[in-house]
Amino acid sequence: MRLLKESGFTAIRCAHNPPSPAFLDACDGLGMLVMDEAFDCWSRGKNKFDYSVAFKDWWQRDLESMVFRDRNHPSVVMWSIGNEISERGEPLGTQEAKMLADYLRGLDETRPIASALNFVVGKWTDTDGFYAALDIGGYNYNLNNHVADHQRVPSRIIACTESFLQSTFDYWAMVTDFPYIVGDFVWTAIDYLGESGLGRWYYRAVGDKTPESYGAPFPCHGADCGDIDICGNRKASGHYRNIVWDRGEKLYLGVRQPVPEGKEIHATRWGVWPVYASWTWPDMEGKPLTVEIYSRGEAVRLYLDDKLIGEKPTTRAEKFKANFDVPYAAGALKAVALQDGKPFAETVLRTVGDPVNVLLTADRKSLRADGQDLSFITAEAVDANGQPHPNAEHQVTFSLQGPGAIAAVGNGDMFSEEPYQGNQRKLLHGKALVVVRTSRKGGALTLTASAPGLKEAAIQIRSTVG
Repeated sequence: MRLLKESGFTAIRCAHNPPSPAFLDACDGLGMLVMDEAFDCWSRGKNKFDYSVAFKDWWQRDLESMVFRDRNHPSVVMWSIGNEISERGEPLGTQEAKMLADYLRGLDETRPIASALNFVVGKWTDTDGFYAALDIGGYNYNLNNHVADHQRVPSRIIACTESFLQSTFDYWAMVTDFPYIVGDFVWTAIDYLGESGLGRWYYRAVGDKTPESYGAPFPCHGADCGDIDICGNRKASGHYRNIVWDRGEKLYLGVRQPVPEGKEIHATRWGVWPVYASWTWPDMEGKPLTVEIYSRGEAVRLYLDDKLIGEKPTTRAEKFKANFDVPYAAGALKAVALQDGKPFAETVLRTVGDPVNVLLTADRKSLRADGQDLSFITAEAVDANGQPHPNAEHQVTFSLQGPGAIAAVGNGDMFSEEPYQGNQRKLLHGKALVVVRTSRKGGALTLTASAPGLKEAAIQIRSTVG
């Protein structure tokens, strides 16, 4: 939750069932608003043996369980009664939506009720009856219908309940420009296991007309559509969203993944062109790289070793972006953001040397000895100057001494076949993550990381009883 807040998010839609109490406790403590959601289907199912087999007998008791458990959490600001319900454009959906919404209002009349709707088989206007039962109309990817819907039903309050990563700017503009649209819930803030390859990018031969695939075969095992990967690392898209939303960041400098000769890069609608904060591309000497800059200033300047490459606007008209084609040469790439012609922010990417050390950084060094507390420790390969190496792929082995255990290892690679439980992980973009769990005994824990060709590192954390 802390990572989400730092990334600029202010609200979370739960998908598509009530969350854990620990999740809501974190939202209460850190000030994250929550749309608490009950069901993914009602009487008409989406898969064999899904909730539809229990809906008739259990919907009332399950709504009661959700509301009675969660209604005293201040973070819960609205309820959702369903996601992309199969009967949403039919009279049956209208009837069921009213039935659930009326019953829920009898349990709690203090919060608005929503539901997330998307494409229908018939006309979009067939959803009007369903929406009439709600206080807030949720739109999954169909926010382009909002103008006609507002003209037809001007009293409708709208929230985008799912949006494509590629729609970041366009949906922000709609939320900003139309007061009856109250927000945009993106799919998805943090990456997750399942829906494998939903947001992937991939290469294919120039001219290949094969229909785009929205999935990926084994060993892909994750969606790869998050602004933050499963190890907590923010992607370029997460920095862009923060800048578009004006949530604190003013400038981001990255480089597009270069495409091999004879290939084209493709991304699904939940994906974007991969961009990395790196100016270390050893096989690209003299070849053009696309530098991508996001800025909240009116313009940016780009320099290579203090030589001006150029200046471009980054206003709303440019969607707060500017791209430069730059022949690669080792050195320092610097972006400067301008407002009223004056610099107000800058960032630098430097070519790094060969990796020589492992660096361990813990998010917390003081833990509770309760058998549950966790420390998330990042392992990075760094050069002689301590700069992280973005291309390192070393296999790192972890060992732990003291009253605790290694709970998990990861690197964010959705195509990796390495297990998440163990004591080894290959670096991805120079990083890996190890999660340490305390036992019920207090004391010092020492984590050591070693890799062939790198100087090993150790870090100490402490757990305390009581």
